[in-house]
Amino acid sequence: MAGEDTKDMTQAERIFVRISVLQTFLAVAGLFTGAVALWAAVNEADAVRKQQLATVWPYISVSPMNYGSPGEERFEIIVRNKGIGPARIKSVRLEVDGKEETSWYDLAAELSGGKQIGISNTPIANEVISPEEELTAVSFDVAYAPKEAVFGFRDLVRNGRANIFVCYCSVFDDCWRLDALNVETSPVDSCPPQNAASNI
Repeated sequence: MAGEDTKDMTQAERIFVRISVLQTFLAVAGLFTGAVALWAAVNEADAVRKQQLATVWPYISVSPMNYGSPGEERFEIIVRNKGIGPARIKSVRLEVDGKEETSWYDLAAELSGGKQIGISNTPIANEVISPEEELTAVSFDVAYAPKEAVFGFRDLVRNGRANIFVCYCSVFDDCWRLDALNVETSPVDSCPPQNAASNI
């Protein structure tokens, strides 16, 4: 009887060991399956995120435009969104010879020797520009401003002495900074606040 009990216990132990091995295998298989599912979910979420970002991607460009026949000249700075999502303009900075200018009118007065002039401008900071929309940041027209001011501003831009920096964000708060003179757009973590004294 004692031998039979020993034999029965050994068989029970073998069954227990087999069950333990099977449970361990199932646990490892479950862990592996869970890891694969998590990896797939993370990749899918990343792909969805990138797709969402792509569908709202803005791209701001700044272009100088020269119009008119002699005696009707007009020089403008056009800000355009060439992207496929709205661009939220956070801040704009105008520099001339490396120094910040806060007013198109002050700059125009400097170019015309202090004469009273007429120009038109649209402050674009805090504006939202839709895809394919464009805004005229400033327009110098000889019909309203002295020719020396119009040509002077044109030459500042053409000679690379004037530059505009535009910082803008998508609806998902991904942000970029445009260096218009060098035609360089770089991603940034966030945009600096607009200079409260500036009407650029």
